[in-house]
Amino acid sequence: MLPWLAAAAAVALWLLLLAALAVATRNPDVVPVPPTAELAAHSPAVVDLITGDWRLCDEATSATLLDLAARGAVRIEEIGPELSLVRLRRDPGDLRPYEKLVYDHVRSLAVDGVVATGALAEGSRNLGRWRKSFRKKVIAEARAEGLSRSRWSRAQAVLLTAAAAVPAVAIAVAVTVSDKEHDGGLGAGILAFGALVALMGRLNGERGTRRGAEAAGQWLGVREHLAGTGRFSEQPAASVTIWGRHLAYAAALGLAPRAVTSLPVSVPADDRRAWSDYGGMWHVVDVRYPRRLLWAREPLPMLFYALVAGFFAGFWTWIVLLVLSALDLWPDALVQPGFLAVGAVVAGVPLVYAIMDLTGKAEIQGQIVRLRRFQAGTKGNNDPKYAYWCAIDDGRAREVKAYGISAAMWHPLSEGEKVRARVGRKLGWIDAIEVVERSRLQGTARYDDTGEHRIDAPENLGEVRIFDTGQE
Repeated sequence: MLPWLAAAAAVALWLLLLAALAVATRNPDVVPVPPTAELAAHSPAVVDLITGDWRLCDEATSATLLDLAARGAVRIEEIGPELSLVRLRRDPGDLRPYEKLVYDHVRSLAVDGVVATGALAEGSRNLGRWRKSFRKKVIAEARAEGLSRSRWSRAQAVLLTAAAAVPAVAIAVAVTVSDKEHDGGLGAGILAFGALVALMGRLNGERGTRRGAEAAGQWLGVREHLAGTGRFSEQPAASVTIWGRHLAYAAALGLAPRAVTSLPVSVPADDRRAWSDYGGMWHVVDVRYPRRLLWAREPLPMLFYALVAGFFAGFWTWIVLLVLSALDLWPDALVQPGFLAVGAVVAGVPLVYAIMDLTGKAEIQGQIVRLRRFQAGTKGNNDPKYAYWCAIDDGRAREVKAYGISAAMWHPLSEGEKVRARVGRKLGWIDAIEVVERSRLQGTARYDDTGEHRIDAPENLGEVRIFDTGQE
């Protein structure tokens, strides 16, 4: 009992040390200055970081694109209530690493230098990695300008790591003493040490410097000024031609939700609403995923499923009719015809559909707008079982039904590819698919981190390697 009390005391003391350092390294207080129209030299993305308690918000990417438009690298045009375009205007020249990341994404989507604003969520990029790369680059600039630093200094990180060894050893000793039959003390100590270091890492992240707090206070004064003058919440993204960089900073400061929403640079693409340029013009395609009762099913197995379904439907109908007949609620002479009719109806429709799809298939040609997989149950070992979907825009309708497809054919495909597919019209199953033209979006998954790869910055404040100094 005594070893466990000692281990618990060691863990409690380490947690107290962690709490004390967390309080000592909290963000400095930010005092807003009076409303001011003076814009400092910081970019909208950096402003988003330092005014958001050193957490980067999703508005930062949209604000960056608005800033590029204000500076003339792109142009945002409102064509109508349902369509706005981003037009690449010229060589953007020298851009910050995260600005180049946004610009390159727009360029990868553009057709003849133009992309619909709603289509900015499209692309085959790894969005999580893309946002992480953007975040790293913004943090690197904020640190270079002395506005931000890592929460733990090197000395603090070494202290917490070394101190974590004490409760880990105490736990190892307690396990060894209490369970002498098994040699589990070493493993328990290693696991305890890993858990404590992981907890320390979770609390690590960006915190403001004194200079950063002063800059944040200045920008909060700008926010008060913009909130009282521009009605930025009502402005579309195309109004950047009128408001210039003020709209970009308003977006970074949370004052321009309409403009931000219309520029979904860092937002996952909607499963049911896709943008396609098939045919040469950007347009919206609504995607439906029908219930998989008689859709997205392979025809050959459907023959077996239809017979099984017909058998069980007929069997249970027979049982019910026997009971009803015994109660004089159903004629005895109609028991057999009744369950045979029900079985035939239940089996007949899928049988006919499967035979029609096996004997004759339709050929469609178009552009893949959605590749999705959704869990459709579990396998015997509790591994998830997926249904794979492929939606193809053939240019004939603004609503398409996604087809079922095998996992082997689904994995090599990419959204944006032009394909020729052989499908069953009744059961909606792709029997064969051929890529006619590769997606131009391939190859956009590599991001030049230009040295910022040392900074690991996920969304929980932006974790940083524990031995980064990050001095003020």
